[in-house]
Amino acid sequence: MKLVIFSGTSEGHALCRFVSACGGCADVFVATDYGSAVMEPMRGITVHEGRLDADAMAAVLDADTLLVDATHPYAAVVSENLCAACAQTGAQYERLLRPALDSGDVVTVPDTAAAVEWLNAHPGRALLTTGSKELAVFTAVEDYRARLVVRVLPSASVLEQCASLGFASAQIIAMQGPFSHEMNVALLRQTRADILVTKDTGKAGGFAEKLSAAREVGATVLVIARPCEEEGKTLSEMQDFLAVRFGWTVTKGQKTAAAPRFPLFVSLVGKKCIVFGAGKIAARRVEVLRRFGAAVTVVAPDTPAGIAVDHIRGYEKSDLSGAFLAVTATNDRAVNHRIALDCEEMHIPCSVADCAAESTFFFPAICEGGGLTAGVVSDGTAHGKTAAAAKRIRTVLEEMT
Repeated sequence: MKLVIFSGTSEGHALCRFVSACGGCADVFVATDYGSAVMEPMRGITVHEGRLDADAMAAVLDADTLLVDATHPYAAVVSENLCAACAQTGAQYERLLRPALDSGDVVTVPDTAAAVEWLNAHPGRALLTTGSKELAVFTAVEDYRARLVVRVLPSASVLEQCASLGFASAQIIAMQGPFSHEMNVALLRQTRADILVTKDTGKAGGFAEKLSAAREVGATVLVIARPCEEEGKTLSEMQDFLAVRFGWTVTKGQKTAAAPRFPLFVSLVGKKCIVFGAGKIAARRVEVLRRFGAAVTVVAPDTPAGIAVDHIRGYEKSDLSGAFLAVTATNDRAVNHRIALDCEEMHIPCSVADCAAESTFFFPAICEGGGLTAGVVSDGTAHGKTAAAAKRIRTVLEEMT
């Protein structure tokens, strides 16, 4: 049986890694050049780039095909076309789900048009984090050139689209996500946004980090609801399903782990720890590592937070030579991703500030007092709880001095 994956999410990317690690083969279809660029070369994985209509989808399928739909939960039309193509050709359709999150106290609207209507009824500056596909609809927001800031992918075609719609350079943040809690807080404050417009992109899409950041700065969250309720399999369930279907033997480390991280405490005295980036997050990491005796090396092309930088330049793989651990906190998603991959290859623990899923260790909130040290981390979705818990633990430890 032939395996075909239509990928448009980090779960789809992770599934491709799993297939490759198990010795399987798959034809993987991504819609954009950016989607192709972030798919590192993987044995057995053939990547095809470009948007396909229903007929083109059917042309790559047959009755001996198992198709995994790992497209974005908001790409409803694509999923509908894939279902139709499978029905036409007799291929088997399986949906890889990105579970929704409990969003709590937010404003929810059914679609983009309703979001525009809500924005027109509620004054304030808004940060749009909904992508570029529906930007044209948001131009119906009154005085949108003054009220809206858009966060989009850093591709030439997207930037050209923004310009053609009348968005000025000062209104555009071109970055690849998902983004950390700290990065979202910084962007909300920098843009002076009262409203954060988003979609429920799930845990892997950084939705929780958006919610916690908005709560911290007091911004209203406007959520465009998912097009429909879906049935399917989680990443872990899909991995199990494919392993059984194709007869793969799954070894330790191949399957995406869902277990929490073990809180390992080790001595850093004299050990080389390298930090990439020189912003506020990097500066905090450097201060903590040095406080625990680490020999810290900082690499960054500039010094926005004013910290001492050992090598003022971009990342080079040789920087990792001899490192005990690494922290990457640059403002470039592609660079952070590259460093995470290189650390994985060299078996160096790495904390990735803007992507919990790529981190092989989580940098904790440090609590000290009374000769005791505690570290608090979340599963990557509860940054607000982490900060609150650390504050309470510090109070308890300080009372023990």
